[in-house]
Amino acid sequence: MEDRGPFDRGVQSEPSQPRDRAATVVVILGVVLGVVLLILVLPPVSIFDNDSGDGTTGQISSQLREDIPPPPDGFEAVSALFDLSTTEPVGPNVHPRLTVNLSVPVSETELVVLFTHDGSSWKRLGEALPLANGMAVQAEVTALPANVAAFRPVEQTRVVLGTLPANSSLDPDARGVLTTLNVAGLRPGADGSVIGSTPPSELGMAIAPTIAVSTFADQQTLNAILVSPELRAAHVRALVELAANGSYAGIDLDYRTIDAASGDAFTLFIEELAGGLRRDGRELTLTLPLPVPDSSGWNTLGYDWEAIAPLVSAIKLPPVTEQDRYYQTMEDALGFLTSRVQSSKLLLTLDPQSHERGVDGVQAYTLTEALGLASTPVTRPSGSIARGETLVALGLNLAGETGASGLIWDDTSRAVTFSYTGPGGARVVWLTNVFSEAFKLDLARRYQLGGVSLLDASQKAADAGLWPVLAQYKETGAVSLVKPNGALLTPRWEASGGVLESSAGPVVTWRAPDEAGTYTLTLVVSDGVLQVGQELRVPVQERLAVAP
Repeated sequence: MEDRGPFDRGVQSEPSQPRDRAATVVVILGVVLGVVLLILVLPPVSIFDNDSGDGTTGQISSQLREDIPPPPDGFEAVSALFDLSTTEPVGPNVHPRLTVNLSVPVSETELVVLFTHDGSSWKRLGEALPLANGMAVQAEVTALPANVAAFRPVEQTRVVLGTLPANSSLDPDARGVLTTLNVAGLRPGADGSVIGSTPPSELGMAIAPTIAVSTFADQQTLNAILVSPELRAAHVRALVELAANGSYAGIDLDYRTIDAASGDAFTLFIEELAGGLRRDGRELTLTLPLPVPDSSGWNTLGYDWEAIAPLVSAIKLPPVTEQDRYYQTMEDALGFLTSRVQSSKLLLTLDPQSHERGVDGVQAYTLTEALGLASTPVTRPSGSIARGETLVALGLNLAGETGASGLIWDDTSRAVTFSYTGPGGARVVWLTNVFSEAFKLDLARRYQLGGVSLLDASQKAADAGLWPVLAQYKETGAVSLVKPNGALLTPRWEASGGVLESSAGPVVTWRAPDEAGTYTLTLVVSDGVLQVGQELRVPVQERLAVAP
């Protein structure tokens, strides 16, 4: 078999057995011809039932609009806008597949997205696959829209921001990749001032200090500032003076915990601050909490996104730490937000820390620490053994015998993960690395966001190895989606003496050497790139004499 190297392509698969090439060519030609004929005979928009249920689609009709509203931010139209109707209602068990003829051909690898217009804004329906040599696209939708048009992304500038936590050192690889560095360590004062040590401005890149609210006392201080015109004006002056005195590129705010009733005051504060910074040629960025769905639609927690977005350079979207919820939560929120604000104003925040979830909540680890948790070795029996005898060595948090899953790629979280039984019961760990974050960068690409922000650009978080993929995204907008080679996720064992009956797997058998002494068993694990190992010392003793 061919060795595919350290990475398996996430969108590729290999046939399990040889096929007749001539037959394959005939089938492919037949499919292509069929698709072309479909496009030629069908109206500009057609609908197919993509479900085996009893729903009815009826006969679809489409009406070409003479004018099309301005396209969604970051996209250009590749089709006309068609109003849709059917003679019979679409049944509840039907998931329609819309095929839309294009006015501009696209390549088979281009991103094409279907949108519908509700009279005031565009709503994203979903991504579409090119057909008929790029002259049509097809996508499955959850319900038949009132109208539909196809769009593709336009080239745009992408930014990569990074946050440097207080009292930490910048990862040298960040230089040349980051557009702006946000240095943390400041907070609002009760009199409207800014408290904390101001960051140096001589770091070889644009600096915008971050002022953050992180404690309950800070929350009370911020809300008191917002509701007082005098304190609000004092806080604006303090922030503008901070930027000017430090010759900073701007100001970054992490004010995610305002009282919902203070939303209008917060918008007014942002308007005043952005205006003061803009007069000096400086920018304002901020982090806002993700809106959450509720019974009435969406709860924005008091923040007026539509009023705030035009005032600032960018809004960072905080990460979702539980990765099995990440894509559902983030895509729902992005669908809501991009229908209301310019997508180029939004930045996806990447967190280089890995995370573990248990009954006690979610805890962050560096990638090395998380792999260290995976590489915990134990033996059965524990302690010393006699020379020539055998024992079982296993990964405590990887072996099925202990209720663990082993290191696997999970398609829901799009990350390498493992689960095990630990303090409080079941626990799961998601590893953050170049594989997982590439899929998140692709999310930013697909929604045409203005870029991304890295939550921690310090040396502590450098083992995630994200800088090359961030640089590629920043420069070209392209993202390589790959999964780790499954073989590299298999644990390996090494022994300083004796014999390992197998050197791979979460559980192995080791035979002690014939010479007494202390020997080392090492369990080595990998996320597909980084390797971490832990040693376990095993004393080997002389055989005990058996009394007659």
